[in-house]
Amino acid sequence: MEPTVDQSLHATLVTMAMAALFGVLIILVVNGLGRRRPGFAVGPAAMTAFGLRILAAGLISLTPVARDLRGGDEVIFQGKAKLIAETPLGSADWSTALVQELHVYVLAVQRYLFESPELAMRVTQVGIAVLGLVLLAAAVYELAGPRASVMAMWLLALEPASLFFSSLLHKEANMLLAIGLVALGGSKVWKRGEARYLVMVVAGCLIAVATRQYAGWFLIAAGAAILLHAGLRAEHRAAIRSWALVASVILFAAVAAPTVLNASTDENLEKNVQRSQEANTSGNSNLKLEQVDFSTRGAIVANLPKRSLDVLLRPFPWQLGNISQGLGLLGTAAAYTALFFLIRTLYRSRGSIMSRAGPLIYLGFFLLMAYSLSSGNAGTAFRYRVQIVSVFICIVVALWRPGERRAAAEPAMPAEPPRLEPAQA
Repeated sequence: MEPTVDQSLHATLVTMAMAALFGVLIILVVNGLGRRRPGFAVGPAAMTAFGLRILAAGLISLTPVARDLRGGDEVIFQGKAKLIAETPLGSADWSTALVQELHVYVLAVQRYLFESPELAMRVTQVGIAVLGLVLLAAAVYELAGPRASVMAMWLLALEPASLFFSSLLHKEANMLLAIGLVALGGSKVWKRGEARYLVMVVAGCLIAVATRQYAGWFLIAAGAAILLHAGLRAEHRAAIRSWALVASVILFAAVAAPTVLNASTDENLEKNVQRSQEANTSGNSNLKLEQVDFSTRGAIVANLPKRSLDVLLRPFPWQLGNISQGLGLLGTAAAYTALFFLIRTLYRSRGSIMSRAGPLIYLGFFLLMAYSLSSGNAGTAFRYRVQIVSVFICIVVALWRPGERRAAAEPAMPAEPPRLEPAQA
């Protein structure tokens, strides 16, 4: 059924309003971060990222393969959001979605307030994702300075897989925002040793847990590792600050440890992780991964490296079985390129990796663990990999200092002998 003129006008106005709202919000966040960061000139790259993602979302929606490209989860989430929006604001459905399915809550708010069309909802997801990328670029600034932050923002803005997945009505945008908050908060603590920046880390972890719970717990582990390591770093920090930070992490660990240990018992691993693994690896999909055993802690230690390689490398280019999968080849190429430069840069920076990019290293490691445990299909892993690749890009840029290498490679010029004045001669 074709939409009426009024419906089309409403959809256009709401979409334009959301684009303007998030465009202004991105500018405000960039300017706010830039007030205390001279040279944090990521505005052009951030707005390019925002515009390209909206354009990509609109163009993909016009193609006949849009539904196949985006998958069926979107339909489920939109259906849940529609049901929640039909209930009174503040009901149990709203509160449950807020703490357990934050991505559905965001969609429901838009339906309830604006009767938002699909494209307007995609604009919102794009805005949330770009804010996460801006926070990642700010984390790079904290670790490596203004030039590195601008380079990171441009690379994040143009990464092909992110261009597509940022507009999904899914969990990915919220997760990018959560990762950005943990990265920036952790980097500020890493450089300044002040426990007050713990608030940003906590906010990111809460968003992650409310969106994708298992990934949220690994993000909490990453945040705790960053903060503990930062608190134990001795150089140029007052002892009172460092020990206050360590005490905060110990308190957090004492509260969280029982839950983590309970979740990792053999019974719960068999019930949750292993059954999910079996379900995801079943079926006849050409992208399914080989089943591995995650039923015990020992099995996880033994089999996690293999699944991590699957997440990083698959689907291989020759495994793509149709046009919709083939369109992901650009994203695969970008992921391979990022992985190559990551390995190369880590090798060249050996000895100073943690001091220069510690928070991002912890973040990338724990995210890879989380998504390796949950991936049973290369198509799903491809979507997860967008977040991992974003962190990898930031690590590479934070460690990339070609000027220093050139200076070290060039022989020192001999000092010019002092010239004598005639009288001295």
